[in-house]
Amino acid sequence: MKKTLLSFLATALLSALSFGQQKISFEPSEGYTLGTVVGQKEWTVKTDNVPNNNFKVVTGKASDGNNSVEVTSTGNYTENFSFLFKKIPEYNRLSVSADVKLEKLNSSDYYMLSLYYNNNGNYSWAGGFNFMYSGKLYADSDVNFLDLGNWTPEKWYNLRIEIDHVTEKNVKYYLDGQLVHTSTLGPKVVRANDLNFEFDNDGSGFVVDNIIIKDMDQLSVSDISKTQINIFPNPTSNFINIKSNEIIKSVKLYNASGSLIKTENANLSKIDISTFPKGNYLISIETDSGIETKKIIKE
Repeated sequence: MKKTLLSFLATALLSALSFGQQKISFEPSEGYTLGTVVGQKEWTVKTDNVPNNNFKVVTGKASDGNNSVEVTSTGNYTENFSFLFKKIPEYNRLSVSADVKLEKLNSSDYYMLSLYYNNNGNYSWAGGFNFMYSGKLYADSDVNFLDLGNWTPEKWYNLRIEIDHVTEKNVKYYLDGQLVHTSTLGPKVVRANDLNFEFDNDGSGFVVDNIIIKDMDQLSVSDISKTQINIFPNPTSNFINIKSNEIIKSVKLYNASGSLIKTENANLSKIDISTFPKGNYLISIETDSGIETKKIIKE
């Protein structure tokens, strides 16, 4: 499954994390500026022929806030993938998520949210999401892979990988908030410490935003067990009621093609969808414990 991969050692650790979690949405408030992301906040690249300026912080193409990183292709395919990456902490129990949007089919292959153990330049692959040029999507690693169906271009996907290095020694894959695969952790992956977004530069690029890195051991048992979000009625025709035992930080509504169509940034208990066409939608609800995505139906 995996193409030949080369990666590169990032030279610095993440800035200090608060409460075992860091969110990266490439906003000015986080210290990011428009233009190449290479060199900002320890982001770097490994590539044969894609200039640094093709890895840009841009505005107006975000899933969260205003900014995101857009990676564009020069169209010069290379067997060795190009990597946008940074070093991450070596947590015993790690959760990493990101929103990604791929440009088009029948062009580049992508490995999104790809996690490695970098042991002094020797890389062991923990896993990632393989968006193939043909339209197939896989949860993939050196241990095994699972067919997740087909992916849609220009659609936002929320990807999450959880790795337990100590107790369960497994890798869990979540697609749009739903657990879709659980795999054994490769024996050489002592601690995942390298986060990559990869493509083969074959005529199409991607956008990445809303990266969340968590130390799951910092989440108390009570936080995990008591976090409950309910939405009702579902199906509905006018309003969705939201009930949560935590403060809601934001609510985002996406249509069936993955486009963000509504954002609410304050604690609320109801969202109006009466003006939207009938069909299927995804509602993404962010609390202090993370992001939960649910499917809703508008009648």
